[in-house]
Amino acid sequence: MVVLPVSGKFLASTALGLALMILSALPSEAVRYLRPMFNDMESNVTTYVGDSAVLECSVRNLGTKSVIWKRKSEKHALTIGDFVFTSDNSYSVEHADRSQIWALVIKNVQKEHAGDYECQISTKEDLNKSVSLRVLDASSQTPAVNLGGAEFVEKGNPIKLSCNATGKVMTPDDVDWFKNGIKIKSSASNTIQITKRRLPVTRTLVSTLHIKHSNMNDTGTYICRSTDLKVKGKYVSVLNSESSQIKRGTDGEKTNGEFELRKTSDFNGQCMLHTLPMHVLLIFYCVTYLLSSVH
Repeated sequence: MVVLPVSGKFLASTALGLALMILSALPSEAVRYLRPMFNDMESNVTTYVGDSAVLECSVRNLGTKSVIWKRKSEKHALTIGDFVFTSDNSYSVEHADRSQIWALVIKNVQKEHAGDYECQISTKEDLNKSVSLRVLDASSQTPAVNLGGAEFVEKGNPIKLSCNATGKVMTPDDVDWFKNGIKIKSSASNTIQITKRRLPVTRTLVSTLHIKHSNMNDTGTYICRSTDLKVKGKYVSVLNSESSQIKRGTDGEKTNGEFELRKTSDFNGQCMLHTLPMHVLLIFYCVTYLLSSVH
């Protein structure tokens, strides 16, 4: 048996040939290029002068490509990836690791920021998505907090309070909930839930406090306070329907200074005593007691 010497170049070329053979045998789906695609996103955003605007661009299969934000009316880019290419400090880009969302953030929005923006992907293909920004004049509305919900709740039923906090120029950053002066937080067991959502058009932050199963200790004053330091409170009473109650109109209840007594007596036949003044009843019982003692 003769063993021929094998050079390194021969081994490398052989490995390359085998790799090409394997790749050619694979189905086309296994080696094809995954084209970046846009996810569904909001195409119209409305905000007020002085507020902040967030334009979102959601892309899947981005790979090594970059997301570019620009104004449709201008050629140069505002942002490419995480970098900003404009002298206007109002613009910034927000992107979390492994997130598909690349958000163009415009702070202290002015009228000149209104218009059409375009989110592009740096590929040979023409991949872009448009977002329209509408900027309204700031309203003279006074910041306020409105608190709604039931004032009386049966024990075991849920307590649900809704707080609407409105800002003058911008939506309030946050609201806090308190009960009898103590701050309330959502519980890990979800027995207490606090939810929040923003309504940019009306500059309102809506927060809901939900206590799933109320008990007697939940009675108290609930307060919603915004970051504008506007406060609204509501007293909520938890009722215990299982507790004993004296019903109106039963025996022994005093009505208009009188007692009602309905009794059958065998004295001189059957006699019905109806509503009598207190002093008459006392005299009647004293006479009856004396007569019975004599016999």
